[in-house]
Amino acid sequence: MREPTATRPPIERALALLVRHWAFNMTLIHDRGGTWPGFGYSPAEQTELRAIANNVSLLEYGLWVGLVALIFIAIIVGVMLAGMSCLSHALGGAQNLIAAPASVLSLGLALVVVVSFSIGLPAAMLPASALAGRLFSVADADLPDGAASAHYFHKLWFQVTRMALVALLALIPLWLFVPSDSRFLLIARLVLPLLSPAVGALCSAYYLSARLRKH
Repeated sequence: MREPTATRPPIERALALLVRHWAFNMTLIHDRGGTWPGFGYSPAEQTELRAIANNVSLLEYGLWVGLVALIFIAIIVGVMLAGMSCLSHALGGAQNLIAAPASVLSLGLALVVVVSFSIGLPAAMLPASALAGRLFSVADADLPDGAASAHYFHKLWFQVTRMALVALLALIPLWLFVPSDSRFLLIARLVLPLLSPAVGALCSAYYLSARLRKH
């Protein structure tokens, strides 16, 4: 295989590769007349995504999906371990998990799910795209230009942020069942430690999309 022509900065190339594979993913869905809730695209955007996806082979896409799955599983395990550690710390030790109220345990599990899917899945797609692009020697000429990369990367993270906020709002009824004397410790030792990295990742993503738009 020929060597990729990597004239773009590495991070910009990785983001363009992510848009490339995401375009193929959404085109598969659009071609079947479907869509994903919260991930809508206008007819003009669908046409542009299809043009980007034309350069992607099914084999490359399959490899990307496999890499995303492997990395995502590793992220889920890490988030689960972090969540259990934070929850046991908030309850005063692992020995107290058994006696914890069901609402507290459900809240911890729900936060792990929200962080894993809203942040872990997009975070898995970026290195998977970079690796797939390297293995298939994708040239810069086969990548979307800076404007398209910035637009669709920004929109993807906006969609992810919106879905994360909806999921967090859905946890409010569950929060009402948490014993009032446990709420402060849960915020300080469970909610903030789990959500802070997610907020940081989203802010970093928006910074990168703004940086792409300037070029």
